[in-house]
Amino acid sequence: MSKVKFIIPILILVVLLLSAFVFLHFRGATVISADGREDISFPITQFCQDDARWSSDKLGASRYTMKTSGCITTSIATALSRGLDEITPGELNKAFSENGVYDTDGNIQWAKLDALGYKADVLSEVSEDEIYANLKNGQFPIVRVRVNGTGNFHYVLIVGVENGEYICMDPLKDELTPLSAYLNKVYAVRVVY
Repeated sequence: MSKVKFIIPILILVVLLLSAFVFLHFRGATVISADGREDISFPITQFCQDDARWSSDKLGASRYTMKTSGCITTSIATALSRGLDEITPGELNKAFSENGVYDTDGNIQWAKLDALGYKADVLSEVSEDEIYANLKNGQFPIVRVRVNGTGNFHYVLIVGVENGEYICMDPLKDELTPLSAYLNKVYAVRVVY
């Protein structure tokens, strides 16, 4: 009987700790869906952050490389590469590094993109309508997700809608991926054009 009295409080504590972890891990996520939305498709130049041509390049003066932390830069390169104006992630990273776009931790300072001739909209909240409106206007939203829906934060580029599903260019993958692969949970939105 004494073992049962000892085990019950431990089980309660474990359940409370797991609940707190799940709550903190997923707070701030907005679940979005393209269900009922018209299909949208654009030709894109798809890049990967681990491409050998730039994977070992540092993000500014930080210790991070394109391979380890270049998902935003790679997404921006894809968003900007339309037709004859293609820019590779390596070229964009070099421009960002030379113009102080990164801070010492390799984070992009969005306001500094203006000096390079780019505009960046940092949306204050995740809005399904704004994401779709940007996409319909030919501007690809960069969204913060979690790898496989539950892992570390990661950025992917929404590039279309197909059969009620947002389609993403994931800088870590060689093929387009549905947003449902990240449980349709979006934590932040940026649009660079």
